[in-house]
Amino acid sequence: MFENLDLELIFTIGGILFSATVVVRLAGFGGSLVAMPLIVPMLGLTFSASLMNLFGVASFSFVIFQRWRDLTFGDVWRIILAGMFLYPVGIWTAVFVPEALMRFVLGIICILFAIYGLAKLPFPLLQHPIWQWITGAFAGLFGGAFSVSGVPAILYSSTQDWEPERFRLNMFTFLLTMSMIGVVFRILAGQITRPVVSLWLTAVPFLYLGINVGEYLTRFVSRERFRQLVLVLLIILGGRMINSALG
Repeated sequence: MFENLDLELIFTIGGILFSATVVVRLAGFGGSLVAMPLIVPMLGLTFSASLMNLFGVASFSFVIFQRWRDLTFGDVWRIILAGMFLYPVGIWTAVFVPEALMRFVLGIICILFAIYGLAKLPFPLLQHPIWQWITGAFAGLFGGAFSVSGVPAILYSSTQDWEPERFRLNMFTFLLTMSMIGVVFRILAGQITRPVVSLWLTAVPFLYLGINVGEYLTRFVSRERFRQLVLVLLIILGGRMINSALG
C-alpha cells in the first residue's frame, strides 16, 4: 500500500499538514486554504482535495472528541444540508473543468478571503434563513471543487452575533460534518484511492504533532497577530497558485 511513497514526499506533505494544523489551532481557520496552494502543484487538484478531506476528518475529530457534548447543530444545520446536496456538483466541476482554471479560481479565493479578513469590513446581521441555504450551496461547491468549504461558512459567521466560543463550536461542527460528507462522496466518485489513503496515513503523526504544538503556542502567540500573518501568507500563496495556473 505504501510502495509508491518516498520519504521526501512523506516529509514534504507531512510538514505542510503539520503547518496547516498549527494554523487552524492558532488562527481558528485556514488549514485547507494554507495547504491546498502548496500541495496542488505537487499532487494535482483532485488528489489534493481528497487528501484534505481526510485531513479534515482526522483533525476536527480530535477536537470534537474532547467537546462532543457541546456540539451545536442548531445554528448550522441548514448550511450543512445545502452543502451536502451541492457537494457532488463541486466534485463534478473539478473533474470536467480544466485544472489550470480551477487553480486560478482557488488562488483568487485565497486572495479575496485574505483581503476581506485584513480589511475587517463590517457586515450587516443576516438573520433570514435563506442566507444559510445560500451559504451552504457555496460551501458545497467550494468543498467539492477545492476542499475549502469553510470559506463561505466563515464569511457567513461574520454576519452573526455569535460569541467566540459559540462561533468556534459552530465552525468545528460544520467543518467536521462537511469533511465526512466529502469523504463519502469522494469514495463514491472513486477519488479516495489507495495512494491517497497511504499518504494520509503516513501524514497523520504530523497532524497530531501539529495539534499539540499549536496548543502549546497558544500560550505565547497573540491569536489576532498570528491571524493577520496567516492572511498575508494567503495572499502570497494565492498569487503563487495563480502564477502556476497561468504558467
